[in-house]
Amino acid sequence: MNTFTKKSLHIALAGLGTLGLAGAADAVMVNPNGLGQVLIYPYYTVRSPAGVGIAQYNTLLSIVNTTNSTKSVKVRFREGKASAEVLDFNVFLSPFDMWTAAVEPDGAGGAQIETQDTSCTIPTFSGPVPFRTGGYEGDAVGNDTVDRLTEGYFEVFEMATYATDSNTYKNSKHSAGKPKDCSAINDTDALNEALLPGGGLSGGATMINVLSGDAFTEDATALINFSDSSIYSNTGVDTPNFGAASPTIGAAVDSFGQILTGIYSTGTLDAEKSVAMSLQKSSVVNEFVLEKSTLSGTDWVLTFPGKHAFVDPAGKAASIPPFQGKLGKLGACDPAILTTYDREEGKTTPTGPDFSPSPGIPGFNLCWESNIISFKNTGASNIANVLGSDNSYTVGTLFSNGWGVVTFDTTGTNPKAINIATGAFAYDPMNPAGGAFATGTTFAGLPTIGFAVQTFVNGTLSDTAGKLIQSSYGGNFGHRYTGPEVLGFAP
Repeated sequence: MNTFTKKSLHIALAGLGTLGLAGAADAVMVNPNGLGQVLIYPYYTVRSPAGVGIAQYNTLLSIVNTTNSTKSVKVRFREGKASAEVLDFNVFLSPFDMWTAAVEPDGAGGAQIETQDTSCTIPTFSGPVPFRTGGYEGDAVGNDTVDRLTEGYFEVFEMATYATDSNTYKNSKHSAGKPKDCSAINDTDALNEALLPGGGLSGGATMINVLSGDAFTEDATALINFSDSSIYSNTGVDTPNFGAASPTIGAAVDSFGQILTGIYSTGTLDAEKSVAMSLQKSSVVNEFVLEKSTLSGTDWVLTFPGKHAFVDPAGKAASIPPFQGKLGKLGACDPAILTTYDREEGKTTPTGPDFSPSPGIPGFNLCWESNIISFKNTGASNIANVLGSDNSYTVGTLFSNGWGVVTFDTTGTNPKAINIATGAFAYDPMNPAGGAFATGTTFAGLPTIGFAVQTFVNGTLSDTAGKLIQSSYGGNFGHRYTGPEVLGFAP
């Protein structure tokens, strides 16, 4: 019988130092406990499954500072097709503070954000602030309409902390529910007084549709060890972003339970590659329900954070691994295989015309930054496209319920679905000595976060007293994953 001592992730990675991987314990990675220095929210939407302007979703969000330090954070919203920035601003969180806001339809076909929160921001909120199209106007997608503003995902970067004697701390500190003086908060002080980020952020969001009776929640994915220096940046520029990761080392857990660590030092998107590795998945698993009696429907959200840096790189004629497709009118497409199972082990792999819209490449392709897989029971009526997404792929299956797995194709049809590390290591708790991989090791998979939503429509029912009641409701489920694969290696 094998025996071993359980170790924390930090201790495990620190053990790799004996293999010459200095600083491995500081690799950027996902914190399964939900607290971190960077938060990535998989999806926001103000769309409607019933049609434009009818029963639209609102997305309610929160950012929580669980620590006793004052923090400056960058909040950035990205639209879902090419991940162009549509709005960013800075928020100053005093100790144990929480900031909330709502993304809602703007009445003109786009989206806007508003908040009643008193925490200081730069710029100051004086009412609803519309999302902006300037970040994607004239891009390769060729769609400059405000409709692109209505769905996407968003990021929160902790930029710095502040000492108790700093102007930033004193003026943002709450007393009786209000900061001392938000008008005294400015970029100059925030930059000059910036100290190292400390982590401890958490967050979540609720997509609520009051008229349809649906409310779906999501937790932000938290990254730790993102940066070893302060990264304060003014509003109006696309920084900090994933390119601010330092050191450029990523870590993730593979399907065998090993902790994999990759060093990126080629000079091309090194920081972005380390973040991509920390989020890299080779497959996504979840459930679906498509029962006729309840007109139930299921959508899966699959968001690829940071994809834009790889598929539309400045000065490059082609995409950069781990993504295959260069951004164009039909998106930037990566092949995938979807297999569905019913609850009694039946199996089918829909292909070809079962998927729509077709992105122009044979097989199943995921082409946007935020993708929605919408399941449809081809043998019965059910609600398809629960979220009303414009980035959806409708999947036809004969099963009324079951589960499915999306596998990212890393075979010869998609040879670029890899991250190439200049140095790579593995830690196996069954083999504490660890092991080093050869230079140029390839990690297969795509950086992926998301969740599944299900809705049930029973119509109008009556209770035991004969009183009519609405009986529509929904629920959501986090994805399960297999982590990155080291091509050509099995423990």
